[in-house]
Amino acid sequence: MKVKRFALGIRFDTIFDASEHVVLSHIMDELCSVLTLSDLKGLRLHGGFAPCDHPSESRIYMLVIDGGSLKRMRKIYRKVDSDAGINMYLASTNPYYENNRLESIEGLTYLGVVESSGRITGGDECMSSVMVHTNHGKKRPVGKGIKILLAPDSFKGSISSIDAIKRLTVAARRNFPGVKVVPVPIADGGEGTLEAITTACNAVIRKMTVTDPMGKRIEAKYGVISGRKAIIEMAQASGITLVSESERDVMKASSFGTGEMIRRALDEGIRDVVIAIGGSATNDCGMGCAIALGVKFYDCDGNELEGNGENLIKIDRIDTEFIHPCIKDASFTVMCDVDNTLFGAEGSTMVYSKQKGATQEQTELLECGMKNCAEKLSALCEKDVAEVPGAGAAGGMGAMLYGLLDAKLTSGIDALLDVTGFESLLKGVSVVVTGEGMLDAQTAKHKKAVYGIVKRCTRRKIPVCIITGGMGEGAEELYEVGNVGIMTAVNFPMNTEYAMKNAEKLFDAAADRMFRLIRIGRDVEKNGAPKVPKYYDQLG
Repeated sequence: MKVKRFALGIRFDTIFDASEHVVLSHIMDELCSVLTLSDLKGLRLHGGFAPCDHPSESRIYMLVIDGGSLKRMRKIYRKVDSDAGINMYLASTNPYYENNRLESIEGLTYLGVVESSGRITGGDECMSSVMVHTNHGKKRPVGKGIKILLAPDSFKGSISSIDAIKRLTVAARRNFPGVKVVPVPIADGGEGTLEAITTACNAVIRKMTVTDPMGKRIEAKYGVISGRKAIIEMAQASGITLVSESERDVMKASSFGTGEMIRRALDEGIRDVVIAIGGSATNDCGMGCAIALGVKFYDCDGNELEGNGENLIKIDRIDTEFIHPCIKDASFTVMCDVDNTLFGAEGSTMVYSKQKGATQEQTELLECGMKNCAEKLSALCEKDVAEVPGAGAAGGMGAMLYGLLDAKLTSGIDALLDVTGFESLLKGVSVVVTGEGMLDAQTAKHKKAVYGIVKRCTRRKIPVCIITGGMGEGAEELYEVGNVGIMTAVNFPMNTEYAMKNAEKLFDAAADRMFRLIRIGRDVEKNGAPKVPKYYDQLG
């Protein structure tokens, strides 16, 4: 491809499985939310699906703009790069290409030149339905001056937090042209926390080989913020999604891999470590993690024990002589996605072990093991590790980190909101949109992500709209927390299989309905009650 003068290539990570023309139309709509005809008039466009630079990027569409002066192209770049909403659509690696790199790109189609009418003509593809917006002039766009913060949690098994933001951005701009979008990926300490924090904080991703819950060697990732703070997600090394249902064995599952990640961060010189411990496959009270950090566990005969659930009952002595020496100089924050204590009716084993594959008999054995481990650990650390809220998170991992590392156990969502500077992002926001897969009484009771966001918005008197797959009993309790509205994606009777298969379609429709209602509410507030024609008084 030959480019004229200065050129800019913008790589979009598309979310819709659609034809190239539909994808391009969508991209132009997004691009024109910040670029107008005066920016693009007379410039040439090339486009096409480009090779991915990273395995996680599935469908990358390259749009090349060329033919302008250096000053003009820099202006376009600055406008696009400064828009957070558009940035959510860009490829995570190499979002921009310049002249020297564009010369080697092959397979892009000449789309045409942007005419003064806003039409794109002269290209090899029909672009008749794609228009570049003219300057708004005196007409004020509907969304001008409105700022919406998008902070949904992931919809487990169907839509990630980042994909949800992208889809909400489409719906927001469709109903409020000119709206400013502030994207904040959200997670509560479980799977997806690493992606959410690293995206929001522009963290560096590091990779390493660790041991999964069943002893296999796998690749895991962790994040580093500004070279000083490590973000470790337990689900990366010890997550339940790493083990198929047929292979799950909660008695043998170990958190050793998570300990390996903590050890690596300490070896790198990092002394501020944030650990997200949701979504685990383990119920070993963090025994495996402790062993990876140099702790030894012995039975009554002096035999060294492996770190897993079935050995909890056998612990007679805990030896910390060889624990990692840097632990004493480090601070640890633990993001808990639940606030359960270690044992009892609401403890980790009784509530969560069955979903990890435990039988009734195994559950009883694990519960006894938890009590034994807590007794030995509390005596060693000289503090009660069992009753602390969050001690039961991740099969007791919270208790071990609290005891051995003197870690601060905190709500996962609160920790994430603090790390991302959520409070400062609320300045000037008209409405916050959040969401998760299912709302019910547990959302408020266990202070999950949506609850945490509503609480913070309530302090600022900012209304919150929640988009969710479905509403269970007790979801209405959120109405008492703040100024909340709820939109469900399931809009007619359907089974779970159908809902999961069509999750994206259902989500998009729900997002559009929600923003339509927000727009209606805005119009009602703005216009007030209309005057009733006099002839109505004569009716009846």
